[in-house]
Amino acid sequence: MSLGDVLVVDDEAAIARVVRSTLEDAGYKARHVRDADSAFAAMRERPFDLVILDIEMPGISGLSLLELMKREPPLAAIPVILLTVRSEESYKVRGLRSGADDYLTKPFSAKELLARVEAVLRRARGGGQPSQLLRAGGLTLDLARRQAEARGRKIDLTAAELDLLAALLRRKGQVLGYQVLGEAIGGGAREVGSDTVYAHIKNLRAKLGPEGKRIETVYGVGYRLNDEAA
Repeated sequence: MSLGDVLVVDDEAAIARVVRSTLEDAGYKARHVRDADSAFAAMRERPFDLVILDIEMPGISGLSLLELMKREPPLAAIPVILLTVRSEESYKVRGLRSGADDYLTKPFSAKELLARVEAVLRRARGGGQPSQLLRAGGLTLDLARRQAEARGRKIDLTAAELDLLAALLRRKGQVLGYQVLGEAIGGGAREVGSDTVYAHIKNLRAKLGPEGKRIETVYGVGYRLNDEAA
């Protein structure tokens, strides 16, 4: 049985071959397409568990494709790992702000690729957690279903955003540092910087609407979730 169905979107044939063969050797199904148009056609043809997306493609860039995906249900729910040759934190944060769940900097090892894929899929699938509801004010998070609601409205969150919200809800009222929140996002597969945490928090606040104001910034330290009446 396949561990998951992955779509690889990259115009560099050599990189795509490495990614695809690494995934297939590990037990995943993998399909490769070279551009955004082909990616959209593939995603509408069948559901994928994960998309691995190169940022710097000719024509429609990976970032533009990601932004288009996030506007179109049910494509918005598919986890995305970005591939980039750029190592600057600010460049990666731009991708995370667009809704990506993780990123890989080229060149990367097969071991790192598989660790990132496993971590993202584990978060997206709920990590086998028992049924549990977390609440604060108008926020509700069903950990078993990986579904968040704000004042009765269902909110589509990325895996990383869900994990951040869960961490804040579990310890509401407490200040969580960047390292703790980074560990919630990274799932042990990588070290996550404060800029990356900030990018996910910004997206999470925006998606939660008025309830997003519950996530308070503690400057120089991290964030806390305020359980007081709004």
